[in-house]
Amino acid sequence: MMNQEKIQELIVRSRREDMNAFSLLLSEFQPLVFRLAFRLLCNEDEAKDMVQETFVKVWLALDKYDAKARFSTWLYKIACNTCYDRLRSLRHSPLDNDAGHSCPTTISSDDNIELTVSNRQLKELILKYTSELSPQQRLIFTLRDIEELDVSEVQAITGFSSGIIKSTLYLARKYIRDKMNQIDTDL
Repeated sequence: MMNQEKIQELIVRSRREDMNAFSLLLSEFQPLVFRLAFRLLCNEDEAKDMVQETFVKVWLALDKYDAKARFSTWLYKIACNTCYDRLRSLRHSPLDNDAGHSCPTTISSDDNIELTVSNRQLKELILKYTSELSPQQRLIFTLRDIEELDVSEVQAITGFSSGIIKSTLYLARKYIRDKMNQIDTDL
């Protein structure tokens, strides 16, 4: 991972239209943006499109970046807004169906195969139920519980108040927990 000083240097060079510097920024942060987009959209092609769109927006808005803020937080904000807009448009699309909402999961190998299978099934269920959340709930749940960002960073990225973040997170967790409890009673 690059240090802040190197990142700032690349930003300054990128603002001068140094494509090599921007390419280095892109290769450093592309995995982070893809992971976030994939977790939000649960579709590899959509995630790749959102990565491209995010970095186009970053390139066009580099002069608006405030060096006092962490670049990763600013980048997360752009990526989240891009994905959030896409989530809302997919939700209202007449072509929207559940077929595109299955997120593949990978679990590292473990000595206890039963535990691994159980963890994989749990992760798949959580991702399935996450895809059923509203776009706002999915965004906040992903940033806070999956990306494990602090509430203050989620606040900086989304622009939502801590109260809205906490109440939205509560509702998202409650929805997922209720769905998980339904499975237990169905067995």
